[in-house]
Amino acid sequence: MKKLTAFLLSLALCVLCAFCVAGCNDDDDYEVFVPDGAPALSIAGIEWTEADRYFDVNVVDASAIGSFVTGGMRADVAIMPVNAAVKQLGSGENYTLLGTVTHGNLYLLKKEGGEDISVAADLNKLVGKTVGIINLNNVPGLTFKVILNDNDLPFNVLTEGVAAAEDKVNLKDVNANAVLPTSADCDYFVVPEPAATTKVTKTQGKLSIAGDLQALYGEGGYPQAVAVAKKSIVKNDPAAIRAFIDCFSVSKNWIMAESTTPYMIYEEIDDMTEGDMAHAFTADNLTKQVIQNCGINYESNSTGKDKIISFMQKLNAVSGNAWGTPSNDFFYVAQ
Repeated sequence: MKKLTAFLLSLALCVLCAFCVAGCNDDDDYEVFVPDGAPALSIAGIEWTEADRYFDVNVVDASAIGSFVTGGMRADVAIMPVNAAVKQLGSGENYTLLGTVTHGNLYLLKKEGGEDISVAADLNKLVGKTVGIINLNNVPGLTFKVILNDNDLPFNVLTEGVAAAEDKVNLKDVNANAVLPTSADCDYFVVPEPAATTKVTKTQGKLSIAGDLQALYGEGGYPQAVAVAKKSIVKNDPAAIRAFIDCFSVSKNWIMAESTTPYMIYEEIDDMTEGDMAHAFTADNLTKQVIQNCGINYESNSTGKDKIISFMQKLNAVSGNAWGTPSNDFFYVAQ
């Protein structure tokens, strides 16, 4: 009888241990969804931080990020463009905005003979010219419109049947393949990193950087990508949230370290990627300068909140109030 009792106790202990192990595996990590590109780069070093204990990062196609915070709300945490975050989540009902992760990675390219647009006063040189913008209808185009609007420069969007104006800055939606020094349609281009540097390199300088949109905007750049987390996690697991916020500075130091090679960074991002996806960054274009040009710098809401609200007001001014206004409840307050 004693042997049977001991056996049953031992069996129960084994089952309990197995359950505990199962309860502590990666399946119970908080799921983080991050768009490919600069946001993924910002968190590439999470493995070297305390946050790696809590979070499982999934790098996904940038166009799909919104689907993970709506519907079934698969994302416990996400990094996403600030305009999309405010439009989809800005009521603060389900998610909280933790802080700003990136501050812009857009550059103005010129063709041979073009003039530099180094400071805001130089923007006048674009009047009568045509600027081709990759993704005119989203953050790149909206941000450039904001910069023009801030400097009282009228712009003209070239859609079918609309001719270029001599007294305005003409804006044209283009794809990356149309960003060429031989283009007859455009005088300048707005291009994100790493594509901007890649274009300069591959054209052997026939396209070159004429201006930095972050500098033209001012304030050290604009809030581009933000981190959001489910309100339930912010409330019930503040230690995990603090670890996630702290991971950004450690990750930035890791990707910028001379001992960290481009291949190491690429491998970290690729290991976190869902499915078979071609990345914006490769081991060939991930130079330290390109990384620097991506505006990666975590900013808390203590200083970043007002910048986000201001930027959203400016975006709405150039897009017919399309994005809404974030509520106070949307912004995380450190505990």
